[in-house]
Amino acid sequence: MKKTMVLVLVINMFMLVGCGGSGGGGKASGEKYSTGAFSVQVPKGWAVTPFYRSGQISPNTLSVHKGTAEEYKLMSVPFLQIQLHTESGFSGEVNAKNSFKELKDMQPVTLGKNTWKGYTGIQARGSSSMSLNYIWTEVNGANITVTVWKEMGDKKISLDDADVKAIIASITPE
Repeated sequence: MKKTMVLVLVINMFMLVGCGGSGGGGKASGEKYSTGAFSVQVPKGWAVTPFYRSGQISPNTLSVHKGTAEEYKLMSVPFLQIQLHTESGFSGEVNAKNSFKELKDMQPVTLGKNTWKGYTGIQARGSSSMSLNYIWTEVNGANITVTVWKEMGDKKISLDDADVKAIIASITPE
């Protein structure tokens, strides 16, 4: 009995230590989703929604929503909007300054193999505003931007959340 209890404790300790992270974004469990331009791991509890431009799915933009796949609820839950920019001269910094208000510099953050620069800010929509993080990095000559829509109603996500870090760390241009 004692040997069994010790073995169970050792296994539990191993699992706890093994699940710890370095803060650099873990591996997202769940399914790999490919747009044809980039891929991303989507954890359980998150839903992918493609972005349509002129009636066609855009391979360069994708949203990953936490907590629902129901179309009518998508804008009521926090989400990540991921964009791959291949045009020359694109600047994540300039794009952010032209798109959002009340920007404040963030410390660069390393997620996976990439270091991301960014801002916190808000997007004003009519009489309401939405809190966000806007981050960008360059991979193999392509610029990747991620807008983290942090608060939607009473639901929140953060760049500090393990699943958010893992999603961002998994983004890979194809």
